[in-house]
Amino acid sequence: MNATQRKPAAKARDVAPKRGRGRPSGRGERVGHILDESLKCFAERGFERVTYDDLIARSKVSRGSFYWHFPSKEALYDAVLDYCVFGYAERLEEEFARTNPKDNIVKRLLDTALADFNRNRTQYRLLLRPPPSRGAVEKMARWNEDDTAFLRSKLEPAVKEGRLDRAAAEILPDVLSAFIDGVCVRLVLDDENSVSRLSKNIEAFLSRIVA
Repeated sequence: MNATQRKPAAKARDVAPKRGRGRPSGRGERVGHILDESLKCFAERGFERVTYDDLIARSKVSRGSFYWHFPSKEALYDAVLDYCVFGYAERLEEEFARTNPKDNIVKRLLDTALADFNRNRTQYRLLLRPPPSRGAVEKMARWNEDDTAFLRSKLEPAVKEGRLDRAAAEILPDVLSAFIDGVCVRLVLDDENSVSRLSKNIEAFLSRIVA
């Protein structure tokens, strides 16, 4: 039976992913700790190789408490994916605000994406290598939709000012997102040497389209 044919996993209890960088307080602090440690474990070893016992040991939480929040490995992984995806758009807005307004918009968007990657490498390692389950695919789609919406919103001022053709603005977010994904995959694979050159070439090429 493949991943897409599995029975629906038991759902995690009382897990509400936080938007932005804030951490939950009170009871949510324990859940946040489990999600943080499980994220690292999944990112390091992959979904299939990690056992339920590995996750409990990594989190240093009692088995009963762990099972109460996450009755299965699948339920925990689903919650970890939510933990990664929620708050993504807000993080991008924060990083974009730190870029230089005088720079070309393409450079600002690339700098934003790479800054977010460098601050959240563990999340990217997990998101770029998910198991082929329906839930994972849906979360990846939401992640991509948030990314495209963010890019489109930042290109809109250039359209209104007549610096970017409307048709190009509709296509450019998908093109830029694909380039960014390629850069992030190289970073996940620890191919750091080629990233700087690749980023500069992407910036130079797309800057010709956006004045």
